[in-house]
Amino acid sequence: MHKHRPLIHSITTVALLLLLSIESQATQVTQADSNIGFAIVNTGQAGLTPEGVLVSGGSWFNLRHLAQNAVLIRHPKGDVMIDAGLGQKIDKQFSENSFVMRQLFAYENLNPAIDQYVKAAYDALNVKKIIPTHLHWDHASGIVDFPKAQVWVQKSEYVEAREGPAPAHLQSQLNHKDTQWNFFELTNTAHLGFSKSLDVYGDGSIVLVDLKGHSAGQVGIFLTVSSGKQYFFVGDTTWTIKGVQDNAPRSDLLKWVVDINWDDEANTQKISLLHDFYQTHNDITIVPAHDETLMKDLPLFPDFAY
Repeated sequence: MHKHRPLIHSITTVALLLLLSIESQATQVTQADSNIGFAIVNTGQAGLTPEGVLVSGGSWFNLRHLAQNAVLIRHPKGDVMIDAGLGQKIDKQFSENSFVMRQLFAYENLNPAIDQYVKAAYDALNVKKIIPTHLHWDHASGIVDFPKAQVWVQKSEYVEAREGPAPAHLQSQLNHKDTQWNFFELTNTAHLGFSKSLDVYGDGSIVLVDLKGHSAGQVGIFLTVSSGKQYFFVGDTTWTIKGVQDNAPRSDLLKWVVDINWDDEANTQKISLLHDFYQTHNDITIVPAHDETLMKDLPLFPDFAY
């Protein structure tokens, strides 16, 4: 009768270990769900361009491959995307451009965010909000791929986009009947030197500030992840971190070829503001939307930094 006790003991031990494993996994999931983190989602890139074209004072021998990114933020109150990058319908959308503009702004290595999410088994329905820094074509293309998400923009940004011609704005990206536009206004609450802001979830983790200039309602987005590390996503105020570091606008050559900014003077002032911020807040990582050189130091989806 007693000869079966070792077997029973072994079965009991295995069962207890399985229960502890399941409990541990459940605890890890709960902890992950309560964390705030982010990943860069690289949806494509521009062709090779001399840095001297992109930023005044840049090297004409340094060839750049500007990235076309979205940013996925994991948040316990609902995941958020900063920008939407190039989407599944970009080829058709892009055909609204003239032949010359299609060559000038050509993209390559297309990899829409929605396709990356499916491949990584990330549920796109977790994305509750898309907050475009602005509604230019390479930031708004993927919006139509997420019809269940609210799209947060200032009314001034939306109006400019609906009235704006190609190449900056492509109307096929904006007139989809299922897009859930949500218009917000910045409040008079100051945040890190910016006079107006909006705290998206009321917990200080995602805070929007005014960066209009490149577009009529561009916003900068402060993100604080669970570790306390802070990031500042500044859209297209400047395309490169060099523009922030050197307080340098885009090149005169580029301005001569195409009208880039909604208000050149206002955008120049914002670059100067970012330059001062960069010098006084070296603990906050400033992230221009297209600077591919920063990607090596940031988490690339499906990896996240918390």
